[in-house]
Amino acid sequence: MRTRSSLKLALLLVSMPLAAQETARRQARAARVEEAPIIDGVVEEEIWSRAEVITGFVQAEPHEGEPATENTEVRLLYDETHLYVSAICFDSDPSGIVVTDSRRDSPLIDTDSFQMIFDTYQDRQNGFVFGTNPAGIEYDGQVSNEGEGGGQTSTRQRAQTSVGSGFNLNWDASFVVKTHRNEVGWMAEFAIPLRSLRYGGRPQSWGLNFKRSIRRKREEVYWSPVSRIYNLNRLSSAGDLVELELETPRNFKVIPYVLSSANRDYTLDEPRDFGGEVGVDAKFGVTPSLNLDVTVNTDFAQVEVDDQQINLTRFNLFFPEKRPFFLENAGTFGIGTGDSTNRAIEMFFSRRIGIGPSGELVPIQVGARLTGKAGAYNVGFMNMQTDALEGETSGNNFTVAAIGRELPNSSSFKGLFLNSSATSKLAAPTA
Repeated sequence: MRTRSSLKLALLLVSMPLAAQETARRQARAARVEEAPIIDGVVEEEIWSRAEVITGFVQAEPHEGEPATENTEVRLLYDETHLYVSAICFDSDPSGIVVTDSRRDSPLIDTDSFQMIFDTYQDRQNGFVFGTNPAGIEYDGQVSNEGEGGGQTSTRQRAQTSVGSGFNLNWDASFVVKTHRNEVGWMAEFAIPLRSLRYGGRPQSWGLNFKRSIRRKREEVYWSPVSRIYNLNRLSSAGDLVELELETPRNFKVIPYVLSSANRDYTLDEPRDFGGEVGVDAKFGVTPSLNLDVTVNTDFAQVEVDDQQINLTRFNLFFPEKRPFFLENAGTFGIGTGDSTNRAIEMFFSRRIGIGPSGELVPIQVGARLTGKAGAYNVGFMNMQTDALEGETSGNNFTVAAIGRELPNSSSFKGLFLNSSATSKLAAPTA
C-alpha cells in the first residue's frame, strides 16, 4: 500500500525588552475553610470574614495610575475541591449600572463587569480567566503567551480566534457564578473547581489579578496596575497569590456514548436491520500538570454550532475550533505571535482533522492528546487516525508535537513538529 506523508518543523525564539525597573508586586492570600460558602450572589455569610480583603484598585482608563472612583472588595477562600471568590462592587449610583448581554462568553467590553486571571504556574505567560457581569453570565477563557494576538473581542473577532491567538475563549470550565444587585452596587460569588485548573505541587504561589469595568464612566480598574495599552492578560503585570496549600486532584473523566438504529422494509417483508455505534472520550491526569485525552470512534454531535458568517471577500472564512477534545492548552500547538491585524502563524489547525474538504464529517477512529507542564517546559503531543471517506479523502494519520519554555527577560522559545500520512488509498464512490 502506497502512502503519502508530509512533515514540517518549526522553531521560534521570541525576545521581549525588559522593563527598565520592575516594581514590587502586590500580594494576596486566600483562607482555607472546611465548609463551603453558599454561592447565591449575596456576600453576607460569616465565612467570608475569614478571608483577607483585597482592595485598592487602580485606574488604567481614563486616568492611568489614579485610584478607582468606586471601591471594590475581593475575598478568596478554598477547600479540598474548589476555589471560592467573592467580589463586592460598590457603586455610588446603582441605577447607572450598565448590562448589555446575558449570553455565556459574551464580550465584557460594553457592560459593567468583574474579571480575574490565575497564573497557576507563575510563569507570567499562561493563565485562566473567569468573569461575569451584573446579569450573572459565565465568562471564561485560557490565556497563553500573555494573550498575544487576542483578548476581549467583538463577536466577529471572537469567531476568528485561532489556536495561536493567545486567548482561547472557546475553552469552557464547569464553574458556578451568581450575582446580586442592591443599594450599594452589585456582588458576585464564584465557585471554581480545582479540577478545572492545572497547577503544581504545594505549597503553591500563583500569579493573580482582578479587573473591574464601570461602563458609564468608561473606567477600567485593576488590583495590580496594568498599563492602559494592555489588558488583563498582561500577566507580567499581575500580583501574587501566595501561601496556597491546595490539594492536587488527578483529573479523571469518561464520557461514553451509544447510538442504535433499526430499519425494516415492510413492503418486501424483510427482517429488521439493526445498526449502532459505540464510542468514548476520556480525560486522565497523568500528573497534576499533565493531562491525557483519549477518544475512540469520536462523536462530536453535542458540540456548539459555528457562528454564521457572510463572506464578501475573496478570502476563506475562518471558523474556530470548538470541539472540547482539542481546546485545553490549544495554545501549546500554536507558534508565533500576532496582533489584531496579523494572527499568529497557523502551522497547525485542528479543524482540518475530522472535517473533509467540503465540510463533510470524516470519522475519527482513535486519537490521543497529551498536554501540560513538564518541569519548566510546556509540552504537547497529539496523534489522530481518521477513516477514509468514499470519493472524498483517504484515511490519514496526524501527528503534532510541541515543546516550549519561558526564558528570563520575557523571552521564550518553542519548537513544533508536524506530520501527516495517508494510511489508505482514496476510496472510490459507490455507484
